[in-house]
Amino acid sequence: MKKIAVLMGGGKGTRFWPMSVKRRPKQFLKIFSEKTMLQKSAERLIPVVGEENIWVVTVKGMAEEVKKQLPFIEDRIIEEPAGKNTAAAVILSMAVLNREFHDFVVSFLPADHHIEGEDIFVDQLKAVFEVAENEVVTIGIPPTRPETGYGYIKFNSSTEKSIHGFKFYEAWGFVEKPSEEKAKRMLEEGGYFWNSGMFFWDKNIFLERLEKYSPEFFEFYKAVSAGKVEKAYKSVEPLPIDKAFMEKLPPGFVVTRAEFGWSDLGSWLSLWEVLKKDEGLNAAKGEVYFHNSRGNLVVSNKRAIIIGAEDLAIVETEHGLLVMKKSASSDLKKILEKLESE
Repeated sequence: MKKIAVLMGGGKGTRFWPMSVKRRPKQFLKIFSEKTMLQKSAERLIPVVGEENIWVVTVKGMAEEVKKQLPFIEDRIIEEPAGKNTAAAVILSMAVLNREFHDFVVSFLPADHHIEGEDIFVDQLKAVFEVAENEVVTIGIPPTRPETGYGYIKFNSSTEKSIHGFKFYEAWGFVEKPSEEKAKRMLEEGGYFWNSGMFFWDKNIFLERLEKYSPEFFEFYKAVSAGKVEKAYKSVEPLPIDKAFMEKLPPGFVVTRAEFGWSDLGSWLSLWEVLKKDEGLNAAKGEVYFHNSRGNLVVSNKRAIIIGAEDLAIVETEHGLLVMKKSASSDLKKILEKLESE
């Protein structure tokens, strides 16, 4: 059966300000190498589905940058009239793909995640595609701390099956971003993964379940399939695909345990976590000198000297200067939204 991978590349990346801005969100940035996050995400998928089966869904105005960064993508860009979260992006993509192909299995993956162990990632995706011919599948990340910023997937450990060396489980459902107390309890109990935001399914299985469990979004699917994209987007509820579809599924869909390293790079704290650190747990991009400082992240194109600082994110670009506690990403997002509305 035909295998397709769709990269979701319409994010604003507000939590990566001032490196990431509206005109150049996180997926278009070179953070770890001379290739952008989008380019690295596409490159990882070539051994799985081939260049010709990689698509990108993005918002109006970003298509030209996608073409510039991925010349091979040609006309396989699905352009949304507006950003309405991932449910609209996924369902519009399904409508476009359904016009192009009779039967297919498809994956939807964020274009701005960091993956370590790419060979393992490729092998695991091949196994997931095989399972997704018969069931909705998602990838779960083994939790390493009581994280309150992620959603969780509850799974039944007694249903473990090994397929091509990777562990698959029956999933019981999703858990909303928990309180710190609940996150600690779930970590102690076990049986939970972080939700990676990567989803796989056969076209027919998806449409049958969308109609059954999410009829309002099935109506959206019918509207965009009929070419009424602009009108449908004006009224569609801006929900992530997790809430619009995955959370409504009954127990029994499948989750596989990620065997590769993963970060959603959703904050400056998450970037600090994956960067190489010195003896004082300081991480930097650029020419940075630390003295009596601990646990900081500094990103600067200029020479920087940091003295007596602790647990700060200091980021300077042509768009602005940020100085904050690494853990204050939620405050940064709120402030940017407030400034934007003024």
